[in-house]
Amino acid sequence: MAELTREQAAEMMREAVPGARVLAVERMDGGIETGAYEVVCADPLQNAVVKVYGKDDGWKLLKEIGVYRLLRENAIELLPKLLGGAGPNGLLGLPYLLMSKLPGTTVAAISGTLPEPELKDVYRQMGALLARIHTIGQEAYGYLTTEILDPQPTNEAQMQATLKRVSQSYLDTTGDRELYEAAHKYVGERAELFSLCRGPVLLHNDFHEGNVIVTQTPDGPVLSGLIDVENAMAGDPIADLSKTHSYSVGDNRAKLDGLFEGYGEVPIEWERRFRLFQVIHSFELWDFFCGIGVQDKLDPIAEEIRVLITAG
Repeated sequence: MAELTREQAAEMMREAVPGARVLAVERMDGGIETGAYEVVCADPLQNAVVKVYGKDDGWKLLKEIGVYRLLRENAIELLPKLLGGAGPNGLLGLPYLLMSKLPGTTVAAISGTLPEPELKDVYRQMGALLARIHTIGQEAYGYLTTEILDPQPTNEAQMQATLKRVSQSYLDTTGDRELYEAAHKYVGERAELFSLCRGPVLLHNDFHEGNVIVTQTPDGPVLSGLIDVENAMAGDPIADLSKTHSYSVGDNRAKLDGLFEGYGEVPIEWERRFRLFQVIHSFELWDFFCGIGVQDKLDPIAEEIRVLITAG
């Protein structure tokens, strides 16, 4: 993917933010499949972000626009403003979305430096935001684009279909039938846990420290934004909480206590349900990295699945 130039950024900003003077364009962290760039302006309050998609990924552009709008319609305001964009026939020859740059920094950038009470409070705020997202009901379970793809009537049907797809990819690539069958046995023996879901809701589906923005105040960090809704889906709230636990919380008790406190409840059977979803999510992650050719991630993820299954 070619780098976004200052001239291209200036042309985008000319219509979206009249009078903005673009000084530079800087590549941002993240975005394995997509490119994200900060447009640096003479007035920092006018700084923007350009997210560039693959040539055939115009649907991802439309999806993100739709999910951001849905969140705003449900009074969730800590989001970037959508300033403009275009499909593959536009300025870049690739789909792109132009958004305002949210103030602050990611939780990931500062969490390691925060004293425990502030860290717990950040996670309390994160839990409260996730709980609000989970009040947005959906008609069925499934992956979102501009609609729910292959909608499933139950949580179990959705997760079993997901496991079948991603574990088959693992088996076809590695020939490791032992882990494949062990995973299916593990999930099958715990399938009753899926029925604890009260109904499908909107899931961010990538709610971790890298996608949550905070600003520093005299009273500590305050949550100021949520980004990257590209993976959003309709499903069990536990799927979101499980990913947050896996990607960001780990064995940190302050983070976990803060997350549950903000969320408003400790979900019933949360440990078993988190582990159940993590097995399936890990196969998804394995399939993702395999698909983009990141080979060094594959064996560690497979080993993680073995550990999860063994741990019960």
